[in-house]
Amino acid sequence: LQSTTRDHNPPSSPYKSLQKSVTAIHHFSGIHHILTFESSKNQILTIINFSTSLPGPSLSLAKNDAYFFSLASRDNYLQNMKFQLRPYQKQAVDKIGDQNTIVKMPTGSGKTFVAAEFIKQGLKKRSLISASSLASSADSTSAALFLVPACDLVAQQRRAIEAWIGRDYYVAEYMGGKSSPSRRFDVLVSTPQAFLILQQVEAEKKLFAWSNFFACVFDECHHIIKDHPYRVIAQGINAWQSHYNNRIQILGLSASLTYAVGHKAVEAALGNLCYDLSVTNMISPTEEELMSAGYTPKDDVIEQMHEPWNVPDGVVPEHLRKTHAMYETFMGRVKHGTNTPFATKIYKVVREIEEQIDELQDGRKGEFLSPLNQIKLAAWEEYAFQMSRKSSKGSPRQNLYDLLEIWYVALRMVVQSWEEEEQLVLQWLLINSGFHNEGWFSYNLTISLESVERLLSSDAHTIKSQKISSLRMILTDKKKAKGVDFRGIIFVQQRITAYVLCQYLNKNDDFFTKHGIRAEYVTARNSKITPSIKMTPSEATRRIEKFRKGDINVIVATSVIEEGLDVPEANVVISYDCLKDTVELAQRFGRARQKESSLTLMTERRDRPLAVLKDAKKLQDNIIKEFDPVQTQKTLMSRQQSQLDRERAAAPLLANRAKIERSPLESLNIYAAKTKAVLKTESLDQSQDGRFRCKLEYVAMSRRMDGLGVGATKKQCKHEAALCILKKLRDSDERRGH
Repeated sequence: LQSTTRDHNPPSSPYKSLQKSVTAIHHFSGIHHILTFESSKNQILTIINFSTSLPGPSLSLAKNDAYFFSLASRDNYLQNMKFQLRPYQKQAVDKIGDQNTIVKMPTGSGKTFVAAEFIKQGLKKRSLISASSLASSADSTSAALFLVPACDLVAQQRRAIEAWIGRDYYVAEYMGGKSSPSRRFDVLVSTPQAFLILQQVEAEKKLFAWSNFFACVFDECHHIIKDHPYRVIAQGINAWQSHYNNRIQILGLSASLTYAVGHKAVEAALGNLCYDLSVTNMISPTEEELMSAGYTPKDDVIEQMHEPWNVPDGVVPEHLRKTHAMYETFMGRVKHGTNTPFATKIYKVVREIEEQIDELQDGRKGEFLSPLNQIKLAAWEEYAFQMSRKSSKGSPRQNLYDLLEIWYVALRMVVQSWEEEEQLVLQWLLINSGFHNEGWFSYNLTISLESVERLLSSDAHTIKSQKISSLRMILTDKKKAKGVDFRGIIFVQQRITAYVLCQYLNKNDDFFTKHGIRAEYVTARNSKITPSIKMTPSEATRRIEKFRKGDINVIVATSVIEEGLDVPEANVVISYDCLKDTVELAQRFGRARQKESSLTLMTERRDRPLAVLKDAKKLQDNIIKEFDPVQTQKTLMSRQQSQLDRERAAAPLLANRAKIERSPLESLNIYAAKTKAVLKTESLDQSQDGRFRCKLEYVAMSRRMDGLGVGATKKQCKHEAALCILKKLRDSDERRGH
């Protein structure tokens, strides 16, 4: 290796002092590999490696140049490197101009750098304005707001922006649990909900008022389509602009702009997104532009498993799988005796444990209140957990409640998987000693436990779903193919699935000693897997860091890694569960940044196969390509006026107070139909006091209202929620002057 000293003096004998092996790292998303050796003298030799085809800024340094510098000066050195945008990134920045813009680019193609350069140019304009005699104090001190949807992204994006715009500017970060910035900043990176709270709590400071910002970047802007804090912030910006006749420039970033599938649905969703962000400009580089700069599309190399495992007979048919009706569907099958044999066995064990607990209530039968009538599935295990804590330590009653918590979780897994994941449920029970028998259990409970435990034997042909066995084989094959460089991410929908798969992969030491595979699971910060198993923020951060360093080589994760979090070391991505939409397609498989990465889809929805999701993704690109801001604004204004006309015509229905009081739910359904709005049941739960609580939501193009209701029956609580919405709609109409 040849070194050049430039601003740093190399150690006298670097090669003899090298102690650690070469490690490949990414300083942050989109930048070429940086290979490092660390010496005993706390010096680092860095080689810029240009052989990779990773997308991102180019470095204006000579090929194979090497530099020695101390750890203390490393960050400053990286700050001073002259990064250059790739052609498609520069073109995107140039096209933004002064317009509200959405930039759609694949995961890993460097969207953050487009936003960072946009902010940098805005800060430079601010400096020029402040130098003029016409500058106001607001013009010379205004900042950029960079919003991210998850806490784990705050520090990552703050470092990326800071490195790009340079140390002349102060980049602050904020999220729940942190102290608010104490001094004026040039850029604030924050989660949306934390920022909204900050605006309210520290309103007197004016530091977080909209008048203090010249631009707002929405990272993963597709969230605006949902009921999300992003939407509240977008509405807040629009209201402030209308009131003060001022402007905040908006930039939205995403790899996929909508969850919708189907031409009309995609078109409508993109129209609403543009309307909410007041967008007049949409940018998406072509595949040719991306590939010419080194980006390799991942969609065409996704391997599909054609379900080598057998799905159990009699599972819930796909056309009946409505998430909001999951509880009712399962309990309906229990009532009519149509569950799978496996689901029936799990349910029977739960009922037998409940029966034995009831018999232990100090001779007072009937004190135990089964939580199985609660629609919220997690409430079952929470009830058992709380009752265990109230019981005497080590008592038979506490032992039974601990066992019941384990089996409630097992039953929840059965319900959430539509009775498919039999092997996964058995692994959960095995890992957590769910077959433990105290010896004094009732005869019926003992028999029921043994009937499920027998399913674990290798010669038991009752269990047909061998999906997790297939996963293990896939990992073994990928590890052999990738060798020591193997790093895999397994994406799942449920937190409990992440936990069980990780335990399953690690429980056999031979899997590590023979194949060198060691796994950890990662879920959202402060999330509960069960009442007894939690994931702390520090644990999640530590595990992701272990993956980056190579201490572990498999992460089983929920959407915490799926969206934005930078783990460029990954070269194998497996989607264990079905992909729901194009957002998951773009985000999940976008995590594999390495060249020759392996992408595997283990199963797919029959109504949304991979081919349909790919078509929907291409449709988004075509709509963006044909985007006409003038025509779009005209269309949106026309749709908005049509909506207002429908609401004006339906206003007499809201004025009929007697009918509304008599039948609120029927009235709301009629009003929603007349105004072409969507009426959704957001939640419907039963609390421990036996009362039902429900949240309804009315969603129209012009307005969105929600209502909460409480009642002795489901119907009663829905009527209360409907009445709440109708009153809000009537108040809204009165303010409009209808």
